[in-house]
Amino acid sequence: MKIKNKYSGLRDFFILWSSQAVSELGTAMTNFALIIWVYSQEGTASSITFLTLCSFLPTILFRFIAGAIADRWNKKRIMLLADLMAACGTLTVLILYSLSALQVWHLYVINFLLSFMNAFQSPASYVATSLLVPKEHYLKVSGLQSFSGSVITILAPALGSSLLAFGGMP
Repeated sequence: MKIKNKYSGLRDFFILWSSQAVSELGTAMTNFALIIWVYSQEGTASSITFLTLCSFLPTILFRFIAGAIADRWNKKRIMLLADLMAACGTLTVLILYSLSALQVWHLYVINFLLSFMNAFQSPASYVATSLLVPKEHYLKVSGLQSFSGSVITILAPALGSSLLAFGGMP
């Protein structure tokens, strides 16, 4: 008698899921560190509010259009482009900070652009997941995605503040 693995057929999903989780954790940690930095520079809640607005407004405004576009375009390319833009945004912040040229308005622009890219990445990831996963595994996959989202929400501030405390902003 052959024993069937309850996770068979999910190899591609696990690769996508783990890479997206690592990417989301890095982005969340960076955003947390930048909020702390903005507050240390400006000392106002309005500067953090505007940074948060720049981080979420494009996603909210463009998610519907981006979802329709993600259905028609290559999901893999959309996710790779969005992750590449996130890496470029983080690298730009690092370079500007290293040169002592980082200004708060730079972060507003960078977060706005990254949020715009996230509007495309999330729908593409969801569609790619539905294409990779057999229907009988949808419930498990949904639970795993919810779990990783919750873990990232909890770990990002903890890891971000730990890195700031022991390593500083660089």
